[in-house]
Amino acid sequence: MKMITFFLWPMLIPMIIPLVYCRKWKKESLKDIWLIIIIMLLIVILYEPLAWNLDFPFFGYIFWKFVLFVFLPLGIFYWYLKDKKTSKILPDFGVRKKGMEKSLLLCAIFIPLMLATDAIVSILLGRSYPPGDNLHSGIMFVESFTEEFFFRGILFLYLWKVTDVRVAYVTSIMSFVLMHPQHFWGLGMVSAIVQGVLTAVIVHKSKNLAGAWLLHGANRVFSISILPWFL
Repeated sequence: MKMITFFLWPMLIPMIIPLVYCRKWKKESLKDIWLIIIIMLLIVILYEPLAWNLDFPFFGYIFWKFVLFVFLPLGIFYWYLKDKKTSKILPDFGVRKKGMEKSLLLCAIFIPLMLATDAIVSILLGRSYPPGDNLHSGIMFVESFTEEFFFRGILFLYLWKVTDVRVAYVTSIMSFVLMHPQHFWGLGMVSAIVQGVLTAVIVHKSKNLAGAWLLHGANRVFSISILPWFL
């Protein structure tokens, strides 16, 4: 067993922003912010032993990503909102039919910018690796939903609901970028920032996760199965 470093911990840092905001302007939302922080702490603590350090194949990895980033938060929120109308939890997180057309349209508009950014960054970094197979690409496409659900569904849409859209934007994007420590202090951070901004805009304008998920997943497929053929 490898040593556990809790390397995802930087994603907690931006939660200072909604904490300070609610402390000053929306004290009634402080419980919601602390709930999200507790969920993030659990993700940080459990991610390495469950989804990273163990020798699981990709199916094991995607299983634990869904557990930690989707099912765990959903379970905690259902418990937290048990005295309220829980039927609206998924729509509040962007999992709904309404707004899907607009979400997908924005995705189609933004995909060329996202793929061009990733290609330019890869060229500048001199990345050279063999293309992944279709199974690998497909799994990583599906798994991208987990991050969109958490960082755009919870850390943007739900945070927007209980704080302010500006707070949601900054917190969601910063936390998403800091969740990828492999990109710190390098050009790789540019891709993470662009993806964080574009997916947040899609969800802001449509309140639907479909387009953000498609953009994130398409970028992964492009990086794994298409781009390596040209580098």
